[in-house]
Order: sequence, then structure tokens, then C-alpha cells
Amino acid sequence: MSPGDSPRPEEPRKANSEEDLEEIHIPSLPFGTRIVVLVLSWLCLILGLAGLLLPGLQGFLLLFLGRALMSVASDTVHRWMERALHRHPGLQKRLQRFREKIHKRFGREN
Repeated sequence: MSPGDSPRPEEPRKANSEEDLEEIHIPSLPFGTRIVVLVLSWLCLILGLAGLLLPGLQGFLLLFLGRALMSVASDTVHRWMERALHRHPGLQKRLQRFREKIHKRFGREN
């Protein structure tokens, strides 16, 4: 580095990095329950896409419900939803409560 060069400031850390996300371990759902939740989530997603074009169906509501259901069955989708909702902490807390409620009711007992 030459005397006239100023040191480069450090890059700011991303607010939605994996380290910043709260890690909560929830036991996985039984296989049959997981399949039912995934089928329901895909059904909501398909109806949500149709609802964007058809009158009478709430497209955005069904899309969000489908993604929320999918996050119950898949940890990867749950982490993606947390990253997507990091600017909306109220929705993120509701999603976490919804996920915990489903896992408490239908989850495996340890």
C-alpha cells in the first residue's frame, strides 16, 4: 500500500447471514404428517397462483399460507422464509409461532 492510499473500510456484514438467524431446533415431523403437510402446501401454492389470475380466490394469502406450510415440513424453506422476512419481524414471529404450534401438535415425542 502506498502512502497516499487510504485503507479500505471493512465490508459491512449482511444482516441476514446464517449466523444472525436464530437457530431453534424443532424435532422433525413424522413421515406421514410431513407428506400431508407438503401436499397441502403445494395445493395452496397452486391455488394461490391461480388466485392471482382468477377472481374470488385470495392469491397472495394462499401463496403465503402455502409457503408457511412448506416451512413447517422443510428446514431449508424455513431458513429461506426467515431470510425473506427479516425486514418484517411481526410476520417472522407469527411464522415461528405457527411452526412451533404445528410441531407441538403433530411432532414426534422425544
